Amino acid sequence: MRQGAPASLVRRMTTPEGRGVAGDGRNRRMCQQGSPRERLLDAAYAIVEDGDWEALRLAQVARSAGVSRQTAYNEFGNKIGLGRALVEREIDMLVGGVQERLDRHLDDLPAAVQSALGFVFAEARRRRLLRSIMGAGRYRDDDLVALATRGAEPMLAEVIAMFGSYADRTWPAVPAGVRGVLVETLLRVTISHVVAPLHEPEAVARDLGALTRRLVAPANVCGT
Repeated sequence: MRQGAPASLVRRMTTPEGRGVAGDGRNRRMCQQGSPRERLLDAAYAIVEDGDWEALRLAQVARSAGVSRQTAYNEFGNKIGLGRALVEREIDMLVGGVQERLDRHLDDLPAAVQSALGFVFAEARRRRLLRSIMGAGRYRDDDLVALATRGAEPMLAEVIAMFGSYADRTWPAVPAGVRGVLVETLLRVTISHVVAPLHEPEAVARDLGALTRRLVAPANVCGT
């Protein structure tokens, strides 16, 4: 494991056979679907995506979810606890999706880059809360902005570590320091495009995959 990798990354690191374990998290989420907690989060998410976090109340969320107000308080304690859970769920969704797409291209780093970053762009485009976590689409309410901002750094660190672990396995001919710089640069460019998009997400993901392929080709020649 990469030194200093976030703790949540441990749950998604690949097995010795190279298969990802991100599916464990998806299975847990499938089992939780329909639970009071997930219904509350879904109801709150719909309100947040409409940009109305400031007016959100736990009693309102409970009514929308079809559960008692006491259940909402038991699950989250207060509005800030609910906001924190929403941010954590967005991060878990994004990181799990990235890992899943990396696992589909275990022997092709450029294809993995295009697939994973394409997923990030697509999700950020349609999910306001995720854009806020990544630095765009701020909410007026300071509480949610603070929660989203605090979520950005660990999310970026986790995805960098995940990509880095993948590159270590699929791009061994390149020095570790160079791999690290490339991975971090790709992801910071990704965030830049999320914050200030200039082109269609599919085109940007394709271009970043092509750029990675051009960088990988000399490494493969040198490694033969």
